[in-house]
Amino acid sequence: MTITVRNLEWLNHNSQRAYPLIDEATHLDNTGSFKIPDDFIVSLYFPVHWGQNVDVTSFFIYKVASFEAGYSVTLGYSSATGIVPVATALIASSAHSENQVYNLGGIGEYADSRGHIAIGSLDNISIQPSGFWEFGILGAGLDTDAIRPHIRGVMSLQAENGTELSSQLYGNIRLQAGRNFRITPVLSAAADPVLVFDAIEGEGLTENCVCVDESPPIKTINGISPSIGGNFAFLGNDCIEISGGQNSITLKDVCSEPCCGCTELEVVTRALESFGSKAATLENFLVSLESRVTQMDMVVLGSRIGDRGCDSDPGVVDTDYPEFLI
Repeated sequence: MTITVRNLEWLNHNSQRAYPLIDEATHLDNTGSFKIPDDFIVSLYFPVHWGQNVDVTSFFIYKVASFEAGYSVTLGYSSATGIVPVATALIASSAHSENQVYNLGGIGEYADSRGHIAIGSLDNISIQPSGFWEFGILGAGLDTDAIRPHIRGVMSLQAENGTELSSQLYGNIRLQAGRNFRITPVLSAAADPVLVFDAIEGEGLTENCVCVDESPPIKTINGISPSIGGNFAFLGNDCIEISGGQNSITLKDVCSEPCCGCTELEVVTRALESFGSKAATLENFLVSLESRVTQMDMVVLGSRIGDRGCDSDPGVVDTDYPEFLI
């Protein structure tokens, strides 16, 4: 007598039962219009950081988007403050094959969690109504076996340069030293591995960078170089006071400050103004005096007595004035 043993694989077996949904799940959305077939989700695994202190019975299928081009599945968590989206997966109809596995990427506080979901057949879900459908725990609660605790680690790395932030880097990441910079791993059996970042001088680990508007640095001041540490000291004395400001150095001679204040300077200013006014008056007087002197010279020169007298006979003598010729 031949005995036939039928052995179903794990995913094939799940296509004939509710798992990964709980047995009590109705599979219906909140409106009762859409139903998740048993052969649609045949496996689901999502890790949750143990430090988040969650209740594994509060995870469920929160949303399902059903369209001809494809589907999306969103996990949710029912907390005291409401429903929180946890993770999502996208399924393209054209590229799907039976029992294909898709990434289940975390959202928000669960962004560092990466799970997977296995999708069986699309035949039965394709006859369901199209649209976006929301579920509750009673409709699509997840079996506790699908939610696994894990230790949170480094999810990704990003490089920040000023205000620019690179995209997230995953997988194997290599840190490379730049010019005059060194990265040294320190490996010890008795301690955790350590990376030491050193700024070093003159190693020339890479070629010179080509910078825009590159200017030569200040190496010396009046032929004097800085100290080994790159410092340059400005020393004052009793008369020279040195103070620093924002991107500036102020030199002040405290011994040559003016001895006169504002009151004394006002007296001197008024005296200078009075002197200037009187100088202008004196100049005007000199101009008038010059004009009058010139006029006097013209009168005097015009009335000067000549060498000859008024009488035509020079031999006649005035007896009243014998000493003069008339």
